[in-house]
This record gives sequence, C-alpha cells and structure tokens, in this order.
Amino acid sequence: MRIRAEEAAKANGVELFDFEERLQGKRWWFRVTLDRIGAPVAIEDCERVSKDLSARLDVEDIVPHAYELEVSSPGLERPLRNKADFERFAGSRAKVVLAPLGEERGGALEGVIKGAVLENVVIEADGVERSIPFGRVKRAHLVFEFPKKNG
Repeated sequence: MRIRAEEAAKANGVELFDFEERLQGKRWWFRVTLDRIGAPVAIEDCERVSKDLSARLDVEDIVPHAYELEVSSPGLERPLRNKADFERFAGSRAKVVLAPLGEERGGALEGVIKGAVLENVVIEADGVERSIPFGRVKRAHLVFEFPKKNG
C-alpha cells in the first residue's frame, strides 16, 4: 500500500512525506501526507493524489475491504524529522524538544533555525545561538508566524 501511495505522489509531482494505516472498527484507515520541495502542497495536489491512489487501489484490488483514505500536507507546523529538514527550513521558527544528556536536563526551546552543521542542529533562541546534537532532538516542528502587517 505504501508503495502505491509513493507511486501516486510521484506521478502527481509531489512526494510522500508520511504514510499511516490502521484498523478502526471494521474499516481500514489510510493517511497519506504529501510534501513538495520549493512550493507548498495545494488542495488540488491532495485531490489529484487521492483520486489517483483510489483508482490504483480499486483496479489492483489491493484492499479487498472497506477503507477510508485521507490525503493531506504536513501543515504549517510540520514536523522536522532529520538534518535535511533543518537545512531546508533554515531561517524559519521552530520548537525543539530535547532529551536529557548527562548533567543537562531535557526541555524545549523555540527559536530560529540557523541550519545543520555536521551532526548538530543550530538554533538561535533568545539571542543565543545553540548547537544541539541531532541525537538529542526528541521531536521538533515549525512554528507558524502570522505575517506582520505594514503600517
């Protein structure tokens, strides 16, 4: 099923960001999350992939039972999962939850992503630039900021 989702995404000019499946009662539920580098995923992208994937599933009879299919984008506060995401979203605001390390406690910090250097994520929080080992990042996501009004 995941392979079909990847194929449908690629055929429609986007990439598969995440795939989830679960049984809910007597019905299977599939969540497909799409991404695109360089431009946001539009509702029309989700519609095209949904129709394409549904057709593939029906023709190939991969899912021989009732199912729900949800196709969406990662959203404005998308998760940051790897070094490439931190590099890609340099300059954006993010919240990072840290695991404890030795004497240092865990916790969270919010700031501007400066990038990724070697195996570290660089974040500027409260005017201080911090280099955090990527292995210490438990989870992270972008923080949406409303555009500032001029005047």
